[in-house]
Amino acid sequence: MTEPDDPNPEGGRAGAGRLVYAPSFATVDEATFNELAALMRDGAPRKPPTPAALWRRAYDEAMFNRRLVGVQHDLFGGKPTTHMHKARPGPVPDREPEPVEEKLARIARDRQATFGVGRPALSPEERSAVIAGAANWLRIAQRVRIVGSFASLHGRADRRVGRRGVIWRLCSPVFADHTYVYLDPVGAERVEKIAMVELRDVQPIDDAPLVAIFPPA
Repeated sequence: MTEPDDPNPEGGRAGAGRLVYAPSFATVDEATFNELAALMRDGAPRKPPTPAALWRRAYDEAMFNRRLVGVQHDLFGGKPTTHMHKARPGPVPDREPEPVEEKLARIARDRQATFGVGRPALSPEERSAVIAGAANWLRIAQRVRIVGSFASLHGRADRRVGRRGVIWRLCSPVFADHTYVYLDPVGAERVEKIAMVELRDVQPIDDAPLVAIFPPA
């Protein structure tokens, strides 16, 4: 129950401070009630952000501020307009997507082939070699270039070849031969592009990072 001066349920977390324990119709003991009231008031306890999370937040903010020209407010109360710098054009891929007819013919010859992938998967030995070869440079905040891609039906993955970015997040051991790359904006892109890329398609480069690399945990 709540105290009589509780205004309404819209009081939010402030209302949790007015909750009082009523043993006459309570379904839990008082200690459990106090714990639940504390969760309503303060929210679930949160772990402090990791250094990697702090770096990602700072990098995303710095990338946005670098593209931002300014915000133009409407004199009549309309939605403000955000003006952004236009980035350099992206690289032009020199490979055409696999034609549908050829893809269907390939699948007819190999029923185990995946429709969206136009190249064979790595063998366990090749996968281990790729992971071991990336151990010297694969870390968050490392600048990289996309140097390869599978042949996608619409060319979406092919257009990443030649683009630069930064290692954004490492994958779990299940996908240890992949990594997440935060791509530098090209053309009129205004929203961040984060792609999951195979390690065999990523090459480290020596470009200076936009934001200083966070200190090791």
